[in-house]
Amino acid sequence: MSMEGTTISAAQVQAAVESAGLAPSIHNSQPWKWRLRGDTLELSADLSRALPVIDPDHRQLLVSCGAALLNGWLSLRAAGLDVEVAELPDGPDISTGRLATLQVLGNRPPTEDESRLAAAITQRHTDRRPFGPGAVPADEIRELRHAAEAEGCWLSVLTGEDARVELAVLLARADWFEHHDPHYLAELATWTRTDPDAVDGITWATADPGAKPQYAEFPLRDFTGGAGAGPGPGATGAGAGRADAGPALDDRVEHPEALVLGTDADGPADRLRAGRALGRVLLAATTAGLGTSPLGQAVDIEATRTLVRSATGGAGHAQMILRAGYPDRSVPPLTPTKRRPVSEVLEHVSMT
Repeated sequence: MSMEGTTISAAQVQAAVESAGLAPSIHNSQPWKWRLRGDTLELSADLSRALPVIDPDHRQLLVSCGAALLNGWLSLRAAGLDVEVAELPDGPDISTGRLATLQVLGNRPPTEDESRLAAAITQRHTDRRPFGPGAVPADEIRELRHAAEAEGCWLSVLTGEDARVELAVLLARADWFEHHDPHYLAELATWTRTDPDAVDGITWATADPGAKPQYAEFPLRDFTGGAGAGPGPGATGAGAGRADAGPALDDRVEHPEALVLGTDADGPADRLRAGRALGRVLLAATTAGLGTSPLGQAVDIEATRTLVRSATGGAGHAQMILRAGYPDRSVPPLTPTKRRPVSEVLEHVSMT
C-alpha cells in the first residue's frame, strides 16, 4: 500500500490493527472494522458480527470495540506517535457512523505506562484456570482502580459477604435463564468452533469443561450449553461433585476477587469508554501477573444487570464483571484464541 506523504508507516498500521484485534470481545466475535484514510485510522462497528440474542442493544459490541480502540491507540503510542482520539465523530448512530478515529499528528515519545501496557497486549488472554488461595494485594487493586478511572470509569471490588453472595445468586440465575433459552443456545452454537485454528468464535478447547475449576464461588460462563454443569454450588468440570478423599470442600472452593467495572451513564459513548477501561484494567492486571476472566452472564440480561447495582452500592451502570486472582501455575493455560487477519478487518481509502 502507498503511504507517501503520511506520518504513519505501513508497519505501524499493521501493528495497530493486529493489536486492536487482540482485544477481548463477546464470544470472540471481533465486531469491528478499520479504515485507513491518510494519517487516520477509523473504527466502525461490524454489525454483521453482532449477537442479537445475548446483546440486543449492542452494549457489549460497543464495549468490545472500545477495548480494540484502546489497544490500537496503545500500539501507535508505543511506536512514538502523537495520536488524537475522537469518539463517535458522526454522532451516536453506530449503524451509520464511525465509532472513533485515531489521527496521527506527529511524533511524541510514549510514557512508561503506555509502553508497559502496550507490551502486555500480546500476553493478555482470558484465564479460566483455577486461582490460588492468595488474595490480591491492596496496592494491586488500587492500580486496577486507577486504570479504570484513567478512562473515566469506576471499578468496584466486592468484598462484603452479602454482596458476594448476591453476585453468586445473580450469576446462577442468569446462567439458568440463558441455558433454558433456545434462542440463546442457537446463537451460542453459531459461534462455537470445532476447528482449533478458527480465527473467531469460541473454540471447543475453551468450551471444554474439563479445564475448569472443580468448585468456585462464582461459576464461569458455561459454553457447552449446560452440558458441563456439575452438581453442587458453582461446581464445574469432570470431577465436580465427587466424594473423593481429599481436602474439605471449603478448602477447595475458589474465592477470586470480584471486580465490577461501571459507568455513571449508559449511552453509546459511555459503553465505548467502558471498553477502553476494560482493556486498560486487563492489561494492568496482566503486567501484575494476575489472571482474569469475565463473569459476563450477570450483565447479559438487563434484569440481572440492574440488580448488580445493589451489590455495588446502587450507583451507576455495571458494564462488566471480572474474576481476578493468581492462576494455579501447575495447570497449563489454554492456547489463546486466534484472531482474524488484518486483511479481513482493514480497508484502505485513497485520498485522491
